[in-house]
Amino acid sequence: MNVARKMTQYHSRQASSALICSIFLISILSGAALADNDAGSGSDAGNSMSNATYLPSNNSSVIYYGNLSQGNDTDDYYAINMSSGTGLAVTINIPSNCDFDLILRTSGGAQIDASTNGTGQSDHVTSNGTNVGGTTVYIWVDQYIGSGQYTMQVWIFSVGNGSGGGGGVGNDAGSGQDAGGSISNALPLSTFHQHTWINNSTSFQGNLSTSNDDDWYSIYVPSGYGIYIEMFHNTNADFDMWLYDSNGTQIDVAFTGNIPETVGSNGTDVGSSTVYLEIKDWPTSPSYGSYNVTLSLFSIIGNPAYNQNDAGSGGDAGDDVLNATNLSIPQSTNSSTSFSGWKSSSDDGNDYYVFSVPNEHGVEINMSSTNVTGYLVLYWESNLTLIDSSLNNNGAEYVTSDGPEVSGLSVLMRAMAISGDGYYNFTVTTFSLDTDNDGWLDNTEVQCGTDPQDYNSTPSDFDGDGICDTMDSDDDNDGTPDSDDAFPQDPSETTDTDQDGLGNNADNDDDGDGWNDTSEADCNTDPLDYSSQPPDTDGDSVCNALDDDDDDDGFPDENDEFPLDDTEWIDTDNDGLGNNIDENDDADGFSDADEILCGSNPLSYSSVPPDSDSDGICDIMDDDDDDDGYPDSIDQFPNNPQEWIDTDSDGQGDNSDFDDDNDGVIDEYDAFDTDPNEQYDYDGDGLGDNADMDDDGDGWSDSDESTCQSDPQDSASLPDDYDSDYICDIMDSDDDGDGYADTEDSFQYDATEWVDTDSDGIGNNQDEDDDGDGWTDIIEPNCGAEPLNSQSSPVDTDNDGTCDFLDPDNDNDSVMDVDDDFPEDPNESKDTDGDGTGNNADNDDDGDGWADSSESLCDTSPLSDQSVPEDTDMDGTCDILDMDDDNDGVPDSGDEFPKDVEEWEDLNNDGLGDNGHPLSIVDRMKLSPGISALAILAIMSLLGVAVYSTAYSGKGYPPLSRIISRREGRVQDTEFDQAQIEISAPPVPPGLTDESENEQNHANSWEDLPPGGQYTDTVPMRYEGDECGIWVQRDDESWIRK
Repeated sequence: MNVARKMTQYHSRQASSALICSIFLISILSGAALADNDAGSGSDAGNSMSNATYLPSNNSSVIYYGNLSQGNDTDDYYAINMSSGTGLAVTINIPSNCDFDLILRTSGGAQIDASTNGTGQSDHVTSNGTNVGGTTVYIWVDQYIGSGQYTMQVWIFSVGNGSGGGGGVGNDAGSGQDAGGSISNALPLSTFHQHTWINNSTSFQGNLSTSNDDDWYSIYVPSGYGIYIEMFHNTNADFDMWLYDSNGTQIDVAFTGNIPETVGSNGTDVGSSTVYLEIKDWPTSPSYGSYNVTLSLFSIIGNPAYNQNDAGSGGDAGDDVLNATNLSIPQSTNSSTSFSGWKSSSDDGNDYYVFSVPNEHGVEINMSSTNVTGYLVLYWESNLTLIDSSLNNNGAEYVTSDGPEVSGLSVLMRAMAISGDGYYNFTVTTFSLDTDNDGWLDNTEVQCGTDPQDYNSTPSDFDGDGICDTMDSDDDNDGTPDSDDAFPQDPSETTDTDQDGLGNNADNDDDGDGWNDTSEADCNTDPLDYSSQPPDTDGDSVCNALDDDDDDDGFPDENDEFPLDDTEWIDTDNDGLGNNIDENDDADGFSDADEILCGSNPLSYSSVPPDSDSDGICDIMDDDDDDDGYPDSIDQFPNNPQEWIDTDSDGQGDNSDFDDDNDGVIDEYDAFDTDPNEQYDYDGDGLGDNADMDDDGDGWSDSDESTCQSDPQDSASLPDDYDSDYICDIMDSDDDGDGYADTEDSFQYDATEWVDTDSDGIGNNQDEDDDGDGWTDIIEPNCGAEPLNSQSSPVDTDNDGTCDFLDPDNDNDSVMDVDDDFPEDPNESKDTDGDGTGNNADNDDDGDGWADSSESLCDTSPLSDQSVPEDTDMDGTCDILDMDDDNDGVPDSGDEFPKDVEEWEDLNNDGLGDNGHPLSIVDRMKLSPGISALAILAIMSLLGVAVYSTAYSGKGYPPLSRIISRREGRVQDTEFDQAQIEISAPPVPPGLTDESENEQNHANSWEDLPPGGQYTDTVPMRYEGDECGIWVQRDDESWIRK
């Protein structure tokens, strides 16, 4: 390095050092001004577990503040080295437009708990269930939506059993003991210094050590304040809260199951009094564990919600039906009383009032308001049933008892706030229910159909019981409802059984059956039942029970076997039928009429007519005396039931004769025992063999069987007759009856076959391939071949069993012949370019000069000559595969103009190549701010050199500018050449490195890089080539050779 360069470099380095120091100092100051102060650390909390901000572990409850910002500060990590036997809980409160999440992790990164509530909602996590004592835990606050400050409260509490789930067993609120189990022994929070109010807020931690545990706390609220309480608990538990006033009256309750649970004094003024807080687990899902509570006071001074005088009560009207405020309503006629109150949709949503309605009066209520709207509802106090409601929600509400009966009863009024808050006015008006003062209420008169405005129009009330007859269920008050009373306005009568208009009490025949009630009683029938009448067989009006001759037949009942039948009085045979109707009085088997005809006594059982066959017909009257089925007129033996005919007239009846026809063959073996000309019937056809032409009944005549050599007396012996034409085969010229003589029939005994063309033993009718050429008879005609000629076979190019004539794909290449350019070549089917070479064998199917394999890689269609790969530099490699499309020596990855061989850089991003549109000085300064700064310093250095040169000139040395110019070949300065002056470079300033020995491995900017390389767009950017080596860009935009 020459002397001038060293001097220039020295001064430049001095200026650079000053500039670097200034920049460093400014960055420190600006960094300090912009830094966060998360958790009071003086800086931003760490953004990972590895650089988390540590918080102290010796505070039981601490509130911290932190910031998160969308984009540049999205994570805050805190770490706490937990003491043995401790656990912790954390809560964050965030701005309403933000959504930050809260995660608790172990030192190994495992998640202990997480809370990801939505926008503007608090998040809470706890170590409950995990033993974190003696370990490091990490709190991660994660920005999800928005930017802003968060408040983080951290509770550290003792874990009684070391399991991570206790949280101060026996140390509720740091008291060293369990909170009281009832209101009477509630734990006072004011006695512990750590629970004094700080900014009107304090926090503590407690524990429900067992299921069904109950913790009570007492809290003194200063004058002019209300109280708001939040509780966070283990997500696996279900803890609830109740808030009571100093009298033990419930103010608020929280049992939603949400986290946190909240209660507050709301519209109740609890200032200068003690309130009581109860915390317990939900009884249907008992559980235990720790909880964290935050108490907050808020001022109620000037707040109407806490300075109310509803209806002159001196305070807020009751918030529920059990604590309704009493109204004093005059019990006189038609009064109106006005009241005022205050309600709020946020602080006082319900005001309940109760009052009594005067007797015989109704009530109506008008309510008006301006700044608050809501509903007005009226109930019966006794059962809280709705009377009327007004849901206008517009500041004008009206309800009335018109219709329902409220006279003399207590009613409940509910004023509800739906929107806004403010004062409201209401007027309670009672009105008389008896306008005409006639002693009947208006509603009753309307129901009874009289005029409530007319004193002289009064309802009818027959029994004077105060209930009009229209509404009275028993007008005559006789104890029988009108609906069941035949005489509803006659108290002496209730029933008219026979509906004759005469009540039963006065009627002698109640059921109208014609029998006096007294007579019916004597005759044992029901005088109230028309269908129950005394029996009077003879209709003489004397019931049978009192009549001596019931049927009036002249025979007293005591001698009358049929006392109720005037047609009968005696029964000789005691068969239940009187003799008058009985056809056989003596029951001897013969009717009275027959006995008279047969000459026997019809009234004497022992007197019967002769009857040989005992058929009940006396012989005198009987046509068949022996009852053998043959009339006596034709019966050869009329008195012998065993015989009636004698065929051979030998005097012996056929039944006892062994040979009835006397033909010498006994009847037992004689098929025709009464025909002397026939004895046998071999085939059992009823025709004797002597007359039968087919004795064995086999369908063949005896003469044919003899000719055909079968037995005419044996039905099992039949002539052979294959075709069943009753011409035996011996005599038949066509045995199978197929129309082909046996001498010409290849199948003599098969009527379905007669020819076998291919001699395969299968007749042509059954054979699917008559000529045996492998093609079925059905296919061959369709394929142009003869089915009976084995030399005539179809053409089948692909041997698939389908002839070419019928085969849509002759070469079986799965391409139909109509679409196949080579229908007889299974290896080809398409010739896209029509060059006679199929696509399978053709390397360039579309004939566009690009091989199919190249087109597939180049993402163009090898089957379309209109789809050709783009090849900008026409080097035979398509642009998709070409690393340098324009062949300008710069790879496309680093070429701003990959399709322009003249351009490859656009450092100023103006869309124009830097070769054709060189960079301006401003462009270069923007691209190399470091070099620009050095350039400015260089200019300042040159100014300094000028001054320095002037000084040297005064001492007889040539100006430094001339030295520089000379060395650059601009001037010849013999004076300088003659002067042998050795000027040593000053030492390198402290903190800077002498790079003179490494200048060949360092370049200040891209302009100083040696030629012959190409850029690679990586991070960091690389510049490399065979001659120049590998260079890597630094953060300050300088380059270093690797």
